[in-house]
Amino acid sequence: MLDIQLFRKDIAAVAARLAARGHIVDTAAFAALEAQRKTVQMDTEALQAKRNTLSKPVGQLKGKGEDASAVLAEVAGVGEALKAASDKNDAIQA
Repeated sequence: MLDIQLFRKDIAAVAARLAARGHIVDTAAFAALEAQRKTVQMDTEALQAKRNTLSKPVGQLKGKGEDASAVLAEVAGVGEALKAASDKNDAIQA
């Protein structure tokens, strides 16, 4: 089985070895998908950080007995965007 890390690290060498065995690897398509994957992964990580940052005030507001519904709504919106980004990342990696 081929290791994805090897593809990411040295696609040219993998393509050359596979070509010697009669297999063709579209390195340009792989590079494009890898670039998309990295972008989506960075977006996902940024959304996770934003969700974590927004979640802290929720606990503080609830601890004080104040209404946290506005912050909870914003966290929910971030959660939906995070789910969409995660699904997109899964589709790219499939």
